[in-house]
Amino acid sequence: MNEENKKLQNIQKSCKGAKIVSRIIDIAFIVGTVLTLIVGIVMIAGKDKFDADFEKSAQSGKGISTQVRIGPFVLADVENGEIHTKDSLESDIPALNTYFQANADSPSLLFGFYSLFVSVLMALLAVAFALISSVFDTILKEGNPFADKAIKRTVFAMIIVCIIITFTAGWGFGLLGAFLTWVIYTIMDYGRILKIQSDETL
Repeated sequence: MNEENKKLQNIQKSCKGAKIVSRIIDIAFIVGTVLTLIVGIVMIAGKDKFDADFEKSAQSGKGISTQVRIGPFVLADVENGEIHTKDSLESDIPALNTYFQANADSPSLLFGFYSLFVSVLMALLAVAFALISSVFDTILKEGNPFADKAIKRTVFAMIIVCIIITFTAGWGFGLLGAFLTWVIYTIMDYGRILKIQSDETL
């Protein structure tokens, strides 16, 4: 067995493990998408009930100042028994914007729409990891890490991740991700050309 075949075997072993891990992560994101979607819909549909519950909880904690957080995001401040939401929802659709303005002090509405936003991000990540898993599957089937399908799916998955980074971390990180995507594409495309040249000389 020559050195090239040994390296290909090592790549295939790595791909088998990476395929399993990426599928597990993909399933986790699918479950997360469904759960956050359900939470968002329930919070928005039961806005009046949940707002009353939030108010009772805040009143029972009079004299306490705290913040309501979901991960790193601060959604509301509780000050001496009163809830103050940090952001207000806005829309270009007049009817929807009127609804948001009428319910500007509703923490459950804000939490509900935030949950829906998170569910969209998780759905995009689920698609990205499904593509990543298919990349490893393609490499295993074709025995070539520079197969056209693998390159296209890798780039597409990275574009999705760049979109998510842009919406969560900002344009600067999104542009950095886009630059890295382009660099990885050029490296993989160069590897594809070398592989074709190597096959032609054999």
